[in-house]
Amino acid sequence: MDVRRTAFLLGAATNWFAFAATLAVSFFLTPYLIGTLGTARYDVWCVAESVLAYFSLLDMGVAACLVRYVAKHHASADRDGLNRIASACLGVFLAAGVLSLVLGIPVMWAFAPTLEAKAGHPGDVFGFLLVMLANLAATLPLSVFPSVLDGLERFAAKSAVRVVFLILRGVGIVWAVQSGPGLLPLALVYTAATLAEHAVMALLCFRFLPGLRFSWRLIDRATLKEVKGYSGDAFLAMLAGRVTAQTGAIAVGIFLPAGQVTFFATAMRLVEYAKTLLRTVTATLSPGVSAMEARGEHAAIGKLFVTATRWVLYAVIPVNLGLWFFGKPFLARWVGSDFVDGSFPAVAILASTLSLGIAQSAAARILYGVGQLRLFARLALAEGAANLLLTVTLVQPFGVGGVAVAVAIPNLIFCVVVIAYTRRLLAVPVGVYLREGWSRPVLAGALPMGIWLTIGPADATWPAIATGIAAGLVPYTVLVAGLEVPAQAIRRVLRGFSLVGRAESSRPDGKRHVGPRRLGPTYKTT
Repeated sequence: MDVRRTAFLLGAATNWFAFAATLAVSFFLTPYLIGTLGTARYDVWCVAESVLAYFSLLDMGVAACLVRYVAKHHASADRDGLNRIASACLGVFLAAGVLSLVLGIPVMWAFAPTLEAKAGHPGDVFGFLLVMLANLAATLPLSVFPSVLDGLERFAAKSAVRVVFLILRGVGIVWAVQSGPGLLPLALVYTAATLAEHAVMALLCFRFLPGLRFSWRLIDRATLKEVKGYSGDAFLAMLAGRVTAQTGAIAVGIFLPAGQVTFFATAMRLVEYAKTLLRTVTATLSPGVSAMEARGEHAAIGKLFVTATRWVLYAVIPVNLGLWFFGKPFLARWVGSDFVDGSFPAVAILASTLSLGIAQSAAARILYGVGQLRLFARLALAEGAANLLLTVTLVQPFGVGGVAVAVAIPNLIFCVVVIAYTRRLLAVPVGVYLREGWSRPVLAGALPMGIWLTIGPADATWPAIATGIAAGLVPYTVLVAGLEVPAQAIRRVLRGFSLVGRAESSRPDGKRHVGPRRLGPTYKTT
């Protein structure tokens, strides 16, 4: 288990670093693009992203399926099964890429006039949309390679590639904006960087897995049925996620005046950055859990679920509190004082789901790893439907804040139900889950909250914001270490006594065994 724990930690750390780099680049690019392109043209960028996000649903959950089965077949040394599933997934991806062009071109043609009128740059928007659509169509089949790397748990190599091309993409975007005011050069730079990034990942796949082979002859009915069974549920979950994440920006763009999309998108993006920053950590759970399932380590999966929940909560709770306490000065300094009134109410509402959402993410990754997605997918669809209904109802009377409420309420209910379902599936007692998963992070979170309440709001300057955050975060880190290090030391001592007991019980003198009882198949506390 020490090797497995090290693999999880390494994967989580490298995934986190890659997304943290993405966040840092976006952090600097967002105000730069708003200021350089202008609010109206940046509105077009946001709406286009939301529309294209729906076309990425043509992934149909196949990437998640590929991650699971690559991990499972690799753990059981079934190279033929791995090549069959990889070939089948590539075939589905190729069909999806063609379909995205067939469906997407008429949609882009329909959207272009409205977006061009808002952007005030005739002839540029349609070309921008077409290039971004072509990028999506090419990325769908190429996504087989990062999925294979995830299944092999080669997170460090994948993250290194992403960071390198992230930097190149950022430099290219700045160059494109400086060269001209249009959106089309941005799309060309983005597409070129994306294609090069996936080409390097393909080379890594064949290096790490020399026997990897793609062939039409390896695609058979049984494998396609296996892909369909898993990816169908994963697709429904993706569909619901797109509705939740993207419908708000589209509704604001349709029903509210120009400029409101940027306010909502900034709020949504800030909270989603925080979520994704921690979801990248939980994403490493799925292939590892699939490998554990293939080896029959069922009890260990329940233990991992509780441990992962505790550690992601340690990470997210201060972020959650920080968005409330420092959201206003941060927005004012980051994108301008207009965003304090325009975006912060939505930030505060959306952040109310953050901690529970990250705990749910750990549960969801376990479900993906063991292939139990049917109920999860249907719950996600119910969340998406409720989100859509509430958004349409609240957007006009309550504006951006109403859309944030429409996102938050269904998500809170969804998170609670998914966590409860995962806990029951793994036979983890509710008392154990709350005590070992939640109690220490919540207790520790009271410390920075008390400090930030005492010192009051920070000024809208980077030194004041950084000082205020550090005032709560430094003692919080010390407290977490104090809560966790003694517990780890106690476990090591107990493990030492356990080894002594086993040695005593194996003596040839025939004396009674005095070591600890063997754990059963259900989850046990440590």
